[in-house]
Amino acid sequence: MTIRTINLRGLQTRVAFIVLAISLFFAIGTTLTQMYINYQRALTTTTQLVESRSQNSARVISHALWVVDLELVRRSVKGLAMTPTVCRVDVTGFDGTTVTEVNHTSRHCDANHQSLLSVQGNNIGTLNIVLDNSEVKREALSSIAPIAAVHFTETLIITLLILWVLNRLCSRPLKQLANALDYYQADKTSQNSVPIQLIQRNDEIGQVSRSIHSLQSRIKDDLSQKRITERELRQHQTLLEEQVAQRTKALNWQSSASALLADISIQFLRADSQHITEDVERIFPQMASLLGVEAIGWYAFDSYLAERRCFWPEEADFAAETVDLSDMHMIKRWLADTDTLVVPHAGKLGDDAINERSWLRQRHILSFAAFPLTDGRKSFGMITVANRHLPFIWDNNKTLLLKRFATAISEVMIRERNHFAMEELQEELIAANEKLKIQAETDDLTRLSTRRPFKRELKSHIHHGIENELPVAVMMIDVDHFKAYNDEYGHLKGDDVLTKIARVLLKQTQAFQGTVARFGGEEFAITLSTHCAAQLHALADAIRDDIAKLGLTHVKNPDGETITVSMGGIILQPTDETTDSYLLEMADQRLYQAKEEGRDRINIIDHRSQK
Repeated sequence: MTIRTINLRGLQTRVAFIVLAISLFFAIGTTLTQMYINYQRALTTTTQLVESRSQNSARVISHALWVVDLELVRRSVKGLAMTPTVCRVDVTGFDGTTVTEVNHTSRHCDANHQSLLSVQGNNIGTLNIVLDNSEVKREALSSIAPIAAVHFTETLIITLLILWVLNRLCSRPLKQLANALDYYQADKTSQNSVPIQLIQRNDEIGQVSRSIHSLQSRIKDDLSQKRITERELRQHQTLLEEQVAQRTKALNWQSSASALLADISIQFLRADSQHITEDVERIFPQMASLLGVEAIGWYAFDSYLAERRCFWPEEADFAAETVDLSDMHMIKRWLADTDTLVVPHAGKLGDDAINERSWLRQRHILSFAAFPLTDGRKSFGMITVANRHLPFIWDNNKTLLLKRFATAISEVMIRERNHFAMEELQEELIAANEKLKIQAETDDLTRLSTRRPFKRELKSHIHHGIENELPVAVMMIDVDHFKAYNDEYGHLKGDDVLTKIARVLLKQTQAFQGTVARFGGEEFAITLSTHCAAQLHALADAIRDDIAKLGLTHVKNPDGETITVSMGGIILQPTDETTDSYLLEMADQRLYQAKEEGRDRINIIDHRSQK
């Protein structure tokens, strides 16, 4: 509380000074006025006296001048000059007579009084009286001193009386009121700081006291209201702080949940479907911590059988490996609706969930919740959370978090399922394409390559030979008199001969890292890798020997009694101008020459030796 001290002594002093100053002003004014009046009155009296005496002396002096009695003139002038207020007397006759008398006691001569001297109507001279007004002033001042003393005494007495009355009527009550205000404490509601005698006064002080008392009452009321308001504000502040803390906690929880969901989404996008179970197991502890649950698990459905894929904590003994849902009608309805199932307290389950309640009690599970893994049409799994010791403290945020988590796992499972279906479809397509390709590039009878893949392989050998400066070898093979064989034995036997010859060609060609193809009818072609091209002669000899060993009877063969073949080939160092068509043409020409030479012949040209 701030104490404001009123300086009553200074106020009383100032009032006394003002009263004294005003009283002195009026006293001095009254004294000066009285002194002026006395001065004017003394001056008038002196003037009248001088005039009276001058009139009397003028008759005597006039007569003395008329009779020329100068001694009488001097005595009369001297007597007139002895008047206290006369400074000097001058008598001047028109005949030149002059008489002057000076009053040596006068110092200031400041007024003249002149009159004519006449006898029998004849002016004979002038009488000039010089007056000393300072003497008149001294007389006026000497007469005013008692009056001034009386006035100043009256002023002092009146001032003291006024100060006593002022102190009695104002200063003392004001001091009493000031002391009461100095020790006033607004927080003491029972305190009455203004004395009752001041409040009961009918003057201005009483009015001020009543106003102060009313003001103090209002202050007390305001202070009381302020305390009530402060108490309410503190209550509101406490409530607001609690709400802010709760809201901050909720925002922090939502932030952590959003961050976890973001990590889960990124992790699941990058995750391999084969390792999704391990990824979910790593996420479970964080999810359980956010939800405030004791256990969390993932189950996959096989009809009405729920099989556990992963569970946290792993050592939980109440987590069943499989759960038969066939008799759990509430869960079956929940699965049909693909909605969220939350059981805050297992004991509060109704009669429509008797089996569920019994199953939960057997495993001492107090609270339980399940969130479906669904593709929008049906559920193929569920995420479960459970508490054994405390019931759930559940809200919509936790429901939303688990829904999003279940949705993320569902998307991974759907992606995994679609991925498997896509892989199977792709494998089927690849197999079909390979089958079609093989069918298109494989001879149906001999199972050898056809012309197209053979030419592709030959081009590859040419390119490899150019880059590595290695030779390329091509050989054409034709069954001798095959048309006559078909005519004699039939086409089925002919096909059998071609198949056996193809096996010989394939066996020997693979030994030399080569490729063999059926070019049509009874004609075949062989190309060897660049590393084995120089061994084309040895390959041809081996083929002819193996075919001879087959001993395939051919009675229509004019050159013998068994099936024989003719072979023509070429070995050369390829250049940029070398083409597969050129090599095949050169090999075909050599085959034609072998047939011209009598069949069952080998005609191979080696252009490397010619160079």
